[in-house]
Amino acid sequence: MISPAIRRLSEVRMGDVGIVGGKATGLGELLVAGARVPEGVVLTVGAAALAADDRRSLLRACVDELGSGPFAVRSSGVAEDDAEHSYAGMYETVLEVSADELPAVMDRVLASARAARVAEYQPGTNGRIAVIIQRMVTPAAAGVVLTADPITGDRRSTVISAVRGTGDRLVSGDAIGDEWVVVGRDATPRRQPEHALDRRQAIEVAVEAQRIAAARGAPQDIEWAIDADGVLWILQARPMTALPREVSWDPPSAGAFTRTFRFGEWISEPVTPLFESWLLTAMEDRLHVLLEESLGERDPRPYHVVVNGWYYYSINWLAAPVFLRNLPGTLWHLIRSPRRVAGLFPATVHHSVPILEREWREDLLPRYRAAVAAAESTVETLPVTQLSALIDRLADLAGEYFTSIAALAGGAFKIEIILAGFYRRHLASKLGGSHLPLVSGFEAPADVGPHDVVSLDWWHPPSPLAETAATAPQRHALVVQARKAAEEAAFQALASAPRRLRAFRKLLADTQHLASIREEQVPDLTIAWPVMRRAVLRIGEALVADGVIADPDDVFFLTRAEVQSALSGNGMAVAADVPPRRARRDEQAELMAPLNIGRMTPMMRMIWNKMPGMVGAVPSDSALVSGTPASPGRATGSVRVIRGPQEFDQLEAGEILVAPLTAPAWTPLFTRAAGVVTDVGSLASHASIIAREYGIPAVVGCGDATARLRTGMRITVDGSTGNVERE
Repeated sequence: MISPAIRRLSEVRMGDVGIVGGKATGLGELLVAGARVPEGVVLTVGAAALAADDRRSLLRACVDELGSGPFAVRSSGVAEDDAEHSYAGMYETVLEVSADELPAVMDRVLASARAARVAEYQPGTNGRIAVIIQRMVTPAAAGVVLTADPITGDRRSTVISAVRGTGDRLVSGDAIGDEWVVVGRDATPRRQPEHALDRRQAIEVAVEAQRIAAARGAPQDIEWAIDADGVLWILQARPMTALPREVSWDPPSAGAFTRTFRFGEWISEPVTPLFESWLLTAMEDRLHVLLEESLGERDPRPYHVVVNGWYYYSINWLAAPVFLRNLPGTLWHLIRSPRRVAGLFPATVHHSVPILEREWREDLLPRYRAAVAAAESTVETLPVTQLSALIDRLADLAGEYFTSIAALAGGAFKIEIILAGFYRRHLASKLGGSHLPLVSGFEAPADVGPHDVVSLDWWHPPSPLAETAATAPQRHALVVQARKAAEEAAFQALASAPRRLRAFRKLLADTQHLASIREEQVPDLTIAWPVMRRAVLRIGEALVADGVIADPDDVFFLTRAEVQSALSGNGMAVAADVPPRRARRDEQAELMAPLNIGRMTPMMRMIWNKMPGMVGAVPSDSALVSGTPASPGRATGSVRVIRGPQEFDQLEAGEILVAPLTAPAWTPLFTRAAGVVTDVGSLASHASIIAREYGIPAVVGCGDATARLRTGMRITVDGSTGNVERE
């Protein structure tokens, strides 16, 4: 102890918080834990309350202890940096302070305690603070490290933000900084606008941060700096606040699973038990039966898993052992029906289109529509015991229709990969931009119909937003003009190479034809949803009458097996379980579900990581989020995060719509949005299709855009490169 009014940081302990504040006690505990903390002292709360002349004499003692500077001067509030409230940034911090400047800086820091903003956030403390004076570390790089992912809550992930020089640009928000994610000894950069750290340094910061978190027994928010000699210093640490609850995203089965492929592109939230166990499973089973029958593709079960309520589709069919096992069957089908199997590969997909399109137009679509019409005419009069069979028939047909979409809309994605590659090789250097304007402007978006859904989960009523798409024809006409202009520019650029021009014309015609089919085909997928939902609710009404559930809507929180059991008179056991299931789903909806879970093989990871680049994505060191470029152009505006229909009316004209995904019932929002960004999606998803027809820049499949982009933030969406950057 230098004096009763001045304490060395190395002498401070948690019991001293009332006289030296939370930040100082935290630094003292860091020193005890063996962290490298810049040498310093703390003027106690009592010292800070002294008259100015008395404080000056104390400051001279500090200089005698620490040397002539420069110093970093920080506040340490008595209610600061505890486990419930961090109050980060509420008080003044001043860096590079000389010995002569200490008195004036001391007054400035103390004045910050009396500011109205502090009283608002710390009622009852009267702005009581101590002041820390430390030797200044002159950093080559500095930043913040969080020992748990603040978005997912994953305690195994360490998230590092870094800038060159001092960290005040990062803390103040003037710079977005680099971001690294470290899991174990695996460090991955998410963005690197400053290249402040290399991989070795990122791992060093993460290892030290996790050591501190383990010593303190809770996830930590830590400020750090690396000096010109490469030495890591810890500047302060506080418990992380508002951290999502800890959950495991480990799948119950081996392999890899995703929520951004096939059915996952239609599901934006935790699934209800009845949808997952009945309609979704039936559609999925039908899809895989048809894949085996037509292509010899026998995929391993389970086809999906549900983790923390969220649906994940299996991508284990991409694993080499599964591919090799299926190869003989695929070759047999190739010999038997070569044009159908040609749809598996981008280079040959155009050969399968005539067969698949004819089957869809002449057989499946009329058959599906007829079955829905027949069901609509009987759904109100059928005995309740026969409604399950009605649902099963329609679910089976919906699965068959989805398989047709996977073949034709999936074929559009595959051939677009070829077009995108051609554009990059032969046109981008002459014309700039991307291929996307060439595959836009085929069908103007229609008004929302009675079968347009918010999500594939039939718990949601269809068409919640009765709003017309009045601006669609005008905006669509501009997209058509842009497409024709892009076509003509490409033809002229290739005019000196006739053979290449002929190849391009054929490729473009095939790609545009499939793109138009995709836009025409996809909206009819959910024509069966209103009648199936009505059948489910009639079953719910019967179960209410039998005392099994309290409300018809509760039926969506039973499983198919429980519904069948209840209809047989054995359902009383499930009645009390519905409220906890509803509450659990509400809690799970607050989680930020990762895009992919489980373990990918090297082959799977290579294919997965290459996908965005194959359709034109351009890596960016400064992007806040990145994804698949889905609709061309750039748009700047304020973010509006919309998670569901209850928030639709919040979107203002000219804002950037940021959503988990969009589905047909979201279409009217595109009349107001300047751009679209989604967590999940591909070139075949609703957001991609509709954004192109409205001429709105869109980036899809970003993973966690709804968590990283906050309402009110100003961003620029580049739908040609797949990047979203701060304005």
